[in-house]
Amino acid sequence: MDLRSCLAAMIDHGLAVRIDDLIDWDVEVGAAMRYANEHGSPAQWFTNMKDAMKGATLLGGLFATYERIAVIMGLSRQTGYHELVNSCSERFARRIKPLIVESGSCQQNVMLADDIDLFKFPVPKFHPSDGGRYIGTLNVGVCQDPDTGWVNWGTYRSMVHDRRTAGLWLGALNHGGMIFKKYRERGKPMEYAQFYGGDPLCNIVAASGIPYGVPEVEVVGGIRGEPVKLVKCRTVDLYVPADAEIVMEGTIHPDDLRDEGPFGEYPGYVISGVVKRPVFRLSAVTYRDDPILPATCLGVPTDDEIPFGLYLAATLKEQLRNKGIPVTEVAVPVDAGWHAVVVSIPKPPHAGIPQQIASTVWTDRVGLYFPYVIVVDDDIDPANIAQVFHAMFTKCNPVKDIHVFPGYMNSPLTPYLPKGPLKELGFGAGNCLMDCTWPLDWAPEDIPERAAFDTMYPQHMREKVLANAKKWGL
Repeated sequence: MDLRSCLAAMIDHGLAVRIDDLIDWDVEVGAAMRYANEHGSPAQWFTNMKDAMKGATLLGGLFATYERIAVIMGLSRQTGYHELVNSCSERFARRIKPLIVESGSCQQNVMLADDIDLFKFPVPKFHPSDGGRYIGTLNVGVCQDPDTGWVNWGTYRSMVHDRRTAGLWLGALNHGGMIFKKYRERGKPMEYAQFYGGDPLCNIVAASGIPYGVPEVEVVGGIRGEPVKLVKCRTVDLYVPADAEIVMEGTIHPDDLRDEGPFGEYPGYVISGVVKRPVFRLSAVTYRDDPILPATCLGVPTDDEIPFGLYLAATLKEQLRNKGIPVTEVAVPVDAGWHAVVVSIPKPPHAGIPQQIASTVWTDRVGLYFPYVIVVDDDIDPANIAQVFHAMFTKCNPVKDIHVFPGYMNSPLTPYLPKGPLKELGFGAGNCLMDCTWPLDWAPEDIPERAAFDTMYPQHMREKVLANAKKWGL
């Protein structure tokens, strides 16, 4: 599956719409995309962007619902949240090496040197207060570790500075930033490529934060069940998917920095400020005929960060079970802006299970994304935010069940972090455990019965109601 076949499938399923009206790249298209995300609208294929070259189009919202993720992964549209999590856990463990090919549709057209012009593509300014036009929101960056030869695929946002340069977020905590640090310490430029399109699984895997040293391209192949076909870039010694829509090639020099940001980010705020960040100087841009630029207008949930949450839930569920901690389900609710993980557990054999869960989450490599750990009994579906909210405010005793731990590292994009030099490293706040389970020392008769359809009524009554609900107008 490439981006085009995926888009066609989305349109056939009614999960994407084509918009032929002229739309302005300057905030207007961002407003349309943000409205669509916040109202559960279909993905948006904008075919008539102001100032873009003929045939170049923009695709927004490709990953903004669980239903679309299921289609991309080759599953039924009706696949539930926990089935998606389990599928991620199983499929992300597979590996298939890529296949190198001589040519690819991603190089049907080539811009070199002075011919490069990023403004020919439909590059939006998404939010009114953004620092510029962002070409890289659903991109995949490619760079190579100079020590090990490992090639990293990661999602690193990029803001257009001019026709031939873009600013990159290569932070200290992401893999691209760690690799760039090695080049900077050597005083050498880093070759870099950035591609758009190809198999949408490339975006899902690149944004998932899989362990350092694991080739993301092999994970994509494992999930899809066939090798990713790669073609060598025209001007740098890196490889990209042969069926990518657009490829940017060039170098990043150690001391070449320029203001980047601010930008509306996944927690739902414009929070990153203006910071001196690395400059990506382009030596080539290649693209397919009639290229499609995938993009996301991040903000208040929901948006295209959904695959990231699924992978994190799968990772944490596996980690908890590997440690022998009794876990029923794990969910990362989008409504929390990716700042909380909810874990449901059966009646624990002893005290301290919620604390064990929190400790495991916060010491995991993905733990910095979850300052809030919420533990619920397994009569609560952790993916159902209404049930979780009810449990939080009816079962969590504010005197003894809320535990605050200062000093933990969080994501640098955590909105409430104080300003200062340590913000880029995620310091300045802490973590919180909310134990929303009934106390272990309560006798069964002391625990209130949950007055809900699924838990209180006999099965034969529930089956009768369900069988007659439509006839009764319910």
